[in-house]
Amino acid sequence: MTEEAGDAERIAGSIKKSAGVVAVGGDGTVFEIVNGLAATGRLDVPLGVIPCGSGNDFCKTAGLPLAFDTAVKAVLAGLESGLTRQLDLGCVNGRYYVNSLAVGFDARVTHVANAIKEETQKSGLTLYLTALFRVVFHDFYCHTIRLRLNGGDWEERDVLLVAVNNGYVYGGGFKITPEADPVDGLLDVCVIDAIPRWQVLWRLPFAVTGRHKLMRPAHFSKVRTAEIESKTELPAALDGELIHDISFKIKVKPGTLKLIQV
Repeated sequence: MTEEAGDAERIAGSIKKSAGVVAVGGDGTVFEIVNGLAATGRLDVPLGVIPCGSGNDFCKTAGLPLAFDTAVKAVLAGLESGLTRQLDLGCVNGRYYVNSLAVGFDARVTHVANAIKEETQKSGLTLYLTALFRVVFHDFYCHTIRLRLNGGDWEERDVLLVAVNNGYVYGGGFKITPEADPVDGLLDVCVIDAIPRWQVLWRLPFAVTGRHKLMRPAHFSKVRTAEIESKTELPAALDGELIHDISFKIKVKPGTLKLIQV
């Protein structure tokens, strides 16, 4: 059992030998377990997931069952058969992530969502939308960054957000990188240029459904590496866990995660 942030990572890091590790929780629990295993060179240990979080976006990305009973049966069957499949991981500043890295506006929304979860008793997309409206009306601003993709030229730009994702969905249902594939050896980047708050509201339904690709402020790439820098500290959400930094060095780790086959 975990009682506070960091417990899952510590417990996973203490494992010496195991036929498998099962995360019973949300994206944050999976994130901690993966980093605990990575810290001790044990990413060869198969991982299973029984989703109990507010968004469970990694399970959607990996095509895992979302219903509790079905997930339990699938994990037990996978452990018995020994079948696994390899998924990519993202890595930023030495930390692994299984699904998403969002820098800027969406990170602030994630922070608010985490803060109001108990107060609102909401989860998934409903929780994220509630947090999003709070940020739009009470804490809205954009960011000036420098961005470099695949080791190319640096580009300075004003952005609402930058997402560098392994999965196609985050925030409990936003299809922000709709063509992301966790087995293609690449990360999918979505950059949304700085826009006024009123545009966030009318463009929102398109981002939820993944139909924002043809919108002028949205730019998409598939990359092996990405770098983001800022003169001021940037908020970032790493599988839903909030971090802050002025520099993010990101790369894909192809086929690194061993997932229990279902």
